[in-house]
Amino acid sequence: PAPNQIDLHRSTYEELRVAKIYTRTRQDMCLALGYNSDDDHSEDDEGEGRMYTERTYHDNGALKFQRTYQSMPAKAHPDGRYLPPAERTTEEKHFSPEGTCMLEVYFGLGQPYLSRKHCWANGKVKSEKLFYVEDERTMKSRKSGHWRTYYEQGGIESEVQYDGNGMRCSYCKRYAPDGSIEWCKDYTKDYINRVQTANVHTGNTFSGADEAMRILGFPQGRFPKTLHEVNRQYRRQCTLLHPDKSDAPDAALRFEEATRARDLLLRLFEASS
Repeated sequence: PAPNQIDLHRSTYEELRVAKIYTRTRQDMCLALGYNSDDDHSEDDEGEGRMYTERTYHDNGALKFQRTYQSMPAKAHPDGRYLPPAERTTEEKHFSPEGTCMLEVYFGLGQPYLSRKHCWANGKVKSEKLFYVEDERTMKSRKSGHWRTYYEQGGIESEVQYDGNGMRCSYCKRYAPDGSIEWCKDYTKDYINRVQTANVHTGNTFSGADEAMRILGFPQGRFPKTLHEVNRQYRRQCTLLHPDKSDAPDAALRFEEATRARDLLLRLFEASS
């Protein structure tokens, strides 16, 4: 570490104590005098991380509710704010009188993701949801990962993906009970198109236009003069790249690139007109 900089693994015990990194007493002992583990009461701060489990029951005696949580004492935030005490749930389950688990919540210690799984009365999964928890005390969260819902008799009803910002991304779909797709949208494609449009208006288009011209097969450094020229070159590329006409394994991807390249150049013409 740099001079006067504390490092958890390289600094000495004394340095870590002075810096108040270690707030407990080092566990020193003399084994020559013998050691009885039953008399060891030196670890006296375990109350802070203690886990509690509470349960309730239906009238028929079957388990109705079970929750395991960790008690978090009040403390001062580094910026001076007061953080009130809270209970951090790690696992929660709800059961029907027949013993079916209707809801399961899991929020493992040391990780920021909380998952919720609902079930139908017949035991089949109803929905699966994932949250990114920003604050363990207030439980401020946002949607994350894959969200899915299912029909009561089985079969997926919807699947939606969320990115790190809690926004829908990639392909999201909804299905009919017979499995046919009723709705599908590529949100990431929309975001890419909007980024390109935003860059057009801010003047950051040189590298994007350069790449688009290369994809469509224009000579390097020569910008197309008309919309007709862009569309003509695009049609030529479609003849070569369309998945229905090409056996190349990446034909679909290259066809998509050509389409986006054409759209970018068309927007450039629209912005300059």
